[in-house]
Amino acid sequence: MKGVIDKIWANKTKDRKKDYWVLSIGGENYSVWDKKYVEGLQEGVAVEYEWMQSGDFRKITEIRTIDMEPDERLEGRLNSRNHQIMRLSCIKSATALLSNCEGPPDKKGEITVTLARKFEQYVREGDDDEQKEQKRNG
Repeated sequence: MKGVIDKIWANKTKDRKKDYWVLSIGGENYSVWDKKYVEGLQEGVAVEYEWMQSGDFRKITEIRTIDMEPDERLEGRLNSRNHQIMRLSCIKSATALLSNCEGPPDKKGEITVTLARKFEQYVREGDDDEQKEQKRNG
């Protein structure tokens, strides 16, 4: 998987006998038990990683820093939970705008999803006119 490290912090087991680290990537927390994996890592760095489920926890098994394009970095930050929240917000906004529209429920559902996808695209990519204006004034 690929993502951007949002936060890193050190932790101890409940019995306080062993140190480990927690990486927050794309709204998900991952445990790191081997110090070699966290050496040189810092918040905001793009990484490619492998993980496995260990009980209730996600354990990093491999990780390395990578270069990412700005769009990929945004996608990494929108991963999982944050992405879900954004999509729910777009659906809610589309539903509110179309609440007074007439028509069969299936058709209204299709139109709502189409509008929500346009909102999501706008959130991800921004406004072309806004970007042109910034380039002109920048």
